[in-house]
Amino acid sequence: MKILKDTWNALPPVGKIIVFAGGAFLTYRIGKKLLNKPARANMPQGGAGLPVVSYTPQGSAVYWNPAPMAAELFNVMDGLFTASGTKDETFLKFAQLPTDDMVTAVYNYFNTKYGNGKSLTDWINSEWWTNITGSGKEEALNRLNTLQLK
Repeated sequence: MKILKDTWNALPPVGKIIVFAGGAFLTYRIGKKLLNKPARANMPQGGAGLPVVSYTPQGSAVYWNPAPMAAELFNVMDGLFTASGTKDETFLKFAQLPTDDMVTAVYNYFNTKYGNGKSLTDWINSEWWTNITGSGKEEALNRLNTLQLK
């Protein structure tokens, strides 16, 4: 403890300001990330709309996994130079998922893994580099709005 106190006292005033500002910034970012998480949405069909893709050797059902679709959405929205046609195709693929539970599962997974305090709806809304003639962004937003996923 004495070493820490001596080190702090030896810092010039500019160094103390930098340490304080850095600590305040980190506290702000961590607090924002923890407090602004979108709420988890309930599945409209209670999970019954998730298709069974296979069975384990013990006979238990293995349900559809939302992770690949959520990762695909994140990858097209996170990159700076993703072609607008690629974004449109991915948004359409998401909007055309067969069940509402699948859309909700992707929404929840995306918000948990990639959202950083923003919901999937916010991410798609903030995309401005999309295909002018395409309708993927609008269809994805319409599907989310229909399910009241904000």
